[in-house]
Amino acid sequence: MWERYGFYVVQTLLALYLVLHYKWHDHEVYELVASFTALTYLSPIMGGWIADRLLGQKLSILTGAVLLFFSYITLAIATTDHQLMAALASISVGTGFLKPNISSLLGNEYPENSPQRESGFTIFYMGITSGIILGTTIPSLLNSHFGWPISFASAAFGMIIAFTVFAFGIRKYTILDYHPFIYEPARIIKAILLTAGLWLIAFYILSRPYFANFAFGIAAIASIYYLVYAVRNESAKQAKQTMVIGILCIISILFWAFYFQMFLSLTLFISRVVQPQLFGIEFPAPYYVTIQSVGMLFFGYIFSRSKPKLTDTQSGIRTGNKFMLSIVFMFIAYALIAFICNSNYSSALLSPLYFIPAYLLISVAELLLSPVGLSAITMLASRRKVSTMMGIFFVSLGLGAFLSGKLASLTAVNADELSIIELKMHYANTFLQLLGFLFVTTVLCMGLNYLIKRLLSQNNP
Repeated sequence: MWERYGFYVVQTLLALYLVLHYKWHDHEVYELVASFTALTYLSPIMGGWIADRLLGQKLSILTGAVLLFFSYITLAIATTDHQLMAALASISVGTGFLKPNISSLLGNEYPENSPQRESGFTIFYMGITSGIILGTTIPSLLNSHFGWPISFASAAFGMIIAFTVFAFGIRKYTILDYHPFIYEPARIIKAILLTAGLWLIAFYILSRPYFANFAFGIAAIASIYYLVYAVRNESAKQAKQTMVIGILCIISILFWAFYFQMFLSLTLFISRVVQPQLFGIEFPAPYYVTIQSVGMLFFGYIFSRSKPKLTDTQSGIRTGNKFMLSIVFMFIAYALIAFICNSNYSSALLSPLYFIPAYLLISVAELLLSPVGLSAITMLASRRKVSTMMGIFFVSLGLGAFLSGKLASLTAVNADELSIIELKMHYANTFLQLLGFLFVTTVLCMGLNYLIKRLLSQNNP
């Protein structure tokens, strides 16, 4: 919960921070925010590998918490672009240590084919969502009263709580790594060198956006290579399950490319043409993510009810169906946003009530994909490769985040030079383009879901 609090302090405020404090143009903002978000989901593949081979899950999580603490402190006191990039690079590395390994630890607590596994991950995701709700409301209040530094510093305070709770919990409940950690100085040194190298790469990518295309392309190729290598060296049944993981990752990339518009084009759109009050109460752009998170708590409670015990094949097919439905719900949400934008060209700001239903639809879409995907990886992956496969799943989020920056660029505009009516017309046109891309994506995902059914059905002819 507290790790997500800190991440969403940055995630929801960064675009506004760059526009309002640093006076950056939309294109620059979208490049940096998309690259930063992508890095926070790409770094887990290295964090998962380090946990599997060097440190174990528990020590990797604690290491990530320490890195995040110092990263948020640096961000709070940063006064130059380079200091800002250094802090963001450190946040991406710390998140990489934490994200894949906390999910893997949870999966290890359930026996194979447990009907409670998906419910456990959904409840786990609801805990994460609680942190998101805090991270999208409290920082805006802190910023309005005390300024940007206090908002970012609150994330560091949250990591102190996170470290304490986790260190206590793994002892009290005897939480076990997939592979016990063996203390060897060579392992520690290797982990430190890999961490430093990962930070340097992240800093270079954030400082030089033109390098991002190459770097994220390499990440995609490396992930594909690992999946192909795994398939060629596994049993026939396991190989098909690994192929399904690859297909789920493709759908995941497409989903997150549109999901992360909440922190890019939709954030700036709402801050410019939507009323900043709801029923007389301040309602800034980050609060819409709060609405989405509250929706996840409500719908997550419904989705977390006990499920019938399923075989691996049945569970995998069910996962594919949910992934496809997540894209369908995302399409409906964007259709609603595009309709609202194209139906009001007056000079008045739009009501927040028009957009709340769309954010609730996005919450349903996320619940159908993210916790389900986390559970599916722990079920479908080879036990010796769970953390690495979890890292690859997070790479799909990273690639989706990077692609979201490309899509957001379609909506980039010099807002200072346009009237409210002109801004509305601009966003109406560009969101209609995004809806067209999403329609093509929906059709493609239907075909990919059919392929998942064919692969898994072959495991049980």
